[in-house]
Parts: sequence; C-alpha cells; structure tokens
Amino acid sequence: MATPILYDCDPGHDDAIALVMAHRSPAIDLLGVTTTCGNAELERTTANAIRVLDFLGATDVPVAAGCARPLARPLVLGTADGPSGMDGSPYLPEPKRGPIAQHAVDFLAEKLAAAAEPMTVVATGPLTNIGLLVLKHPEVLSKIKELIWMGGVFYRKSEIITPTEFNAFCDPESLKIVLDSGVPITMVGLDVTMQVLIEADQYEELGRIDTQLGKLVMDWLRFYEKLHRNSMGVGGAMHDPLALALVIDPTLVRTRPVHIGVDLNGTYTFGATVADFWKERGEPDNARIAYEVDADRFFKLMFDLLR
Repeated sequence: MATPILYDCDPGHDDAIALVMAHRSPAIDLLGVTTTCGNAELERTTANAIRVLDFLGATDVPVAAGCARPLARPLVLGTADGPSGMDGSPYLPEPKRGPIAQHAVDFLAEKLAAAAEPMTVVATGPLTNIGLLVLKHPEVLSKIKELIWMGGVFYRKSEIITPTEFNAFCDPESLKIVLDSGVPITMVGLDVTMQVLIEADQYEELGRIDTQLGKLVMDWLRFYEKLHRNSMGVGGAMHDPLALALVIDPTLVRTRPVHIGVDLNGTYTFGATVADFWKERGEPDNARIAYEVDADRFFKLMFDLLR
C-alpha cells in the first residue's frame, strides 16, 4: 500500500528532486503540494513546484500557495538556488496553470480532516505553513501521523557561520510553535544530510541516466553545488530528498527522541536548534532527530527513482 502524503516545500533544487522522487515512487501517494517562501519568494516557489510536476506529467496533483513571509519577521531568502529558486534549468517550461484558489494552510486542514486515518506530512522548507496550521486549525493536528521535517542541526556547525540551519533560521517562531504542538516530529537535519553529498561518483552515476529528466537533474545539481563547493569545498547535499526518502524507507536513518528548543534571541545563535540529550531541563521529548544515515542505500534509492 502506498503511503498518502502531503508535501510542504519551497523549491529549491533539492526540493524539486524530492518532488520527483515522491511522484515516481510506488510507495508514495502524493495527495497535494503546498508551497511557502524560503529558497525564493512565494510566487517563484509556487511556480517552480508546478513546473516540476507538469514536467513529470503530474498535472492532477494540486498545488496550494501558502505564506509569503515568516510569521513574525521579515523574509530572508536562501542563496543556494539563485533568485528564481531553481536557476540553471532554463529549458524547464514556465507553468501553464496556477495554484488552486485555496490557501495552503486551509488545503492542508481540509485534506487532514477528510483522511480516514492519520497522514504523513513532509516539510522541506521553513515551517511557516505548518506553524499557521497549528494556530488556525488545531482540531486537525491529531490527524498528522508524523511530520518529517528537513531542518535543524545538533552535533556540528552548518553552512552558515552560526550553529543553525536555514529552514530553522528563516522562521524560528513557526518552528517553536510546531515543536510545542504535540505533533510527532522527525527532524532530518544537517547532521545526516551533510553525509549525502553529490560528488564525483554520484555525478558519474547520474550521467548514465540518459533521459530528459536525468539531464534536468544534472543541470540542477551542477548549479546547486556552486555554493557548497565555493564555501565548504564539498558537493551539494541532498537535504530534502533524504527527508522525503524516509517515507519510502525509514530505516535509512537512525533517530533518537529528545527535547528540542529553538533560540529566538541569540546574537550569534539565532535560530539554533538545541537538543537536551541528558534531560537536564526536565522537559518531555518533542521530536526524534536523525543522527546516522546509510548514504549508499539512500543514493541507490534516489537513482533508482530517477531512472
């Protein structure tokens, strides 16, 4: 049986690859896509999601546009994906349809309320839409079986100078709202995503996929890796595809329960996710965090789906 999911994202090259995987995997039933600001402004992330789905022939998958800015502060855009959110793919057609009229938060609430069983929600951008869902529609939170979120960092520094990760940094107030909501959360942070890097072996494997899709993903990755290569000396990390892959195979990572706090005030640690591993604050666990990944199995899964 395919797992029905709702996917909240801000495409974004790695979000786009995750969208491809979600559509092509027989283990996933993609019921809808919602978009938020983050890697680019909302108009572009929404258009990018539609462009990818239409390229795949998934014109029946509804796309609902959500929040155009974080809940409590101005929008700071990501930089890895270019101003459009998906620079480096000029031949990907512009969308011939728009998003549905319904706001993403109300769309999520409607789908969750109508589901016979609790559903999985995957989020790979700032948690603005999910935070607003918690505030506006608390009656549907029991219908979320699991929220798999790509975000946070716990053991090592991230790509920013501060010990934070972009999705957390972009809207930490929404992150706190979601962490405090009681929704079961699995956090797939940089501790594991920075272990699934596109390097020479992966480019060689991708180069063997001689299809339009293979060439498109190659173009995405060649652009996407520029920031990583220039700033950190490594290839592009498959942040969002790894989070999505856990719907297909949750054994790709090992997780542990912990209480997570988020710093809303720090000068140098603003947006940092803080894990209380030793229960020193005496607060109950509010998330599971991924701390180990089987990178080889992840890449096999990703490339099998791209083929």
